[in-house]
Amino acid sequence: MVGIGFDLNNIDNDILDKIDILNIENPLYPNYLDSEIQADIQKIITADYKKAIITDGAYIDINPGTSEKAVRELTKQKVIRSIQFAEQIRSQEIIFLSTFLPMIKLSSYEDAFVQNSISFWKEVLKNTDIHISLCNTFEYNPDILIRIAEGVNNKNFGLAFDIGHAFVFGHEPLKDFFEKLEPYCNTVYLHSNNGDIDSHLNLFEGTLINSIEFQKIVLMIKNKNILLKPFDKSNLNKNLQVLNDILSKN
Repeated sequence: MVGIGFDLNNIDNDILDKIDILNIENPLYPNYLDSEIQADIQKIITADYKKAIITDGAYIDINPGTSEKAVRELTKQKVIRSIQFAEQIRSQEIIFLSTFLPMIKLSSYEDAFVQNSISFWKEVLKNTDIHISLCNTFEYNPDILIRIAEGVNNKNFGLAFDIGHAFVFGHEPLKDFFEKLEPYCNTVYLHSNNGDIDSHLNLFEGTLINSIEFQKIVLMIKNKNILLKPFDKSNLNKNLQVLNDILSKN
């Protein structure tokens, strides 16, 4: 199934008939969950979109792998608020971007991040039935995320794959990256760039879709939920056409 990421106040109703999934991005925005969001929730409920809904969770400065108790408590608050928002708008999945920093390159940091994350997500999952996915951001490879998923070991917890992030930050080919992560993955984020900056370009821009690396994973992502995530929302029809052309040829 194919979907698009939207700010709920700027949903393009003309394109809804062409997609299967509505991806709500608002909880990603700094301080959004501290504002009055009930009107937004009611807006989505009233609209009664006949689409599957996937929600993005709080991200900036959110660190489930922290060893600092105060930061952990604040992170938990933001995560729980994100989940409550997602549940109220009837989301089938909520995706949190990882805050792991691979450039630290210390095994002590990595081990603590994994163990703290496992403990954190096990605790959170006690109070929700929504499917939670952790998505790669700066990771050089998916190994840390896989350790977390296997440690949590819950049917309602998995991983998501951001192709654009892996194209910029990954230190191994996209095919290798995704093959490791694929068994834990329901949803793929798709946006382009030039392999140097996480610029969230349209699919018809940048170097991603014409790269050999991307061509090797097209067949592998066809059976996943694919969410288009360009920053520019003015060319969504063209993005959809490009994606549908790619999928139809493979």
